[in-house]
Amino acid sequence: MTIVSTRQNDMVSGLMAEYALGSLSEPVRVLMESHLELSPKARGWLSDIETVGSLLETDSAAQFDPHVFDTVEPCAFSDRDAALDGVWQALDAGSIPGSGSASDTFNDLECDATPKALQSFIGMSLSDVPWKMVMPGLSEYKLPDKDGAEVSLIRIDGGRAVPVHTHHGAEITLVLQGGFADEHGHYGVGDISFADDDINHKPIADKGEHCICFAVVDAPVELTGPIGRLMNPFRR
Repeated sequence: MTIVSTRQNDMVSGLMAEYALGSLSEPVRVLMESHLELSPKARGWLSDIETVGSLLETDSAAQFDPHVFDTVEPCAFSDRDAALDGVWQALDAGSIPGSGSASDTFNDLECDATPKALQSFIGMSLSDVPWKMVMPGLSEYKLPDKDGAEVSLIRIDGGRAVPVHTHHGAEITLVLQGGFADEHGHYGVGDISFADDDINHKPIADKGEHCICFAVVDAPVELTGPIGRLMNPFRR
């Protein structure tokens, strides 16, 4: 995923931390476990979080002084923006060990290569999903609502777009096959897209293959294009 928004990156990192704490709802937990199956980088990040948590627990048991860092003099960056730009560029290029794109590792994913966590949750593999066409080029398989969230699988034909829309809550989307791009970046297999009511976007699937995603939404999506606004009353 090309990193174009620190906010997007922060939200995914926050989800990973909540997963490590065991505080996610069941649908989001399944989404994160599937993300971990598909993304070596994510597994490394989770390992780091768990290591830090373990160290903090050990220090706490040893009556660690929370003010110990107050005595350390901070060292300022000579050029903070340049340093951050270098990190983002290295991540995008996959030059940092363990940071390679999940899309590069799993670009040969077949439709029946369903993450185990997801397959257990939906009771079938992706190759057996009974898709229902929503509109030409866009199909969906809705699962029962769970823990107050709408849960669904979405399939977009290669090169086709999802109607422009915004959100009245949070939408967390995991790419299982193919990829898509919107105004905020590109997402390949194993990548997570986070959207809320601050985002109005129009995802477009990569050309050449279906884009299949697992989406968890905690409030209705609102179509915002001219035709979409006419369709909204029939979708509720």
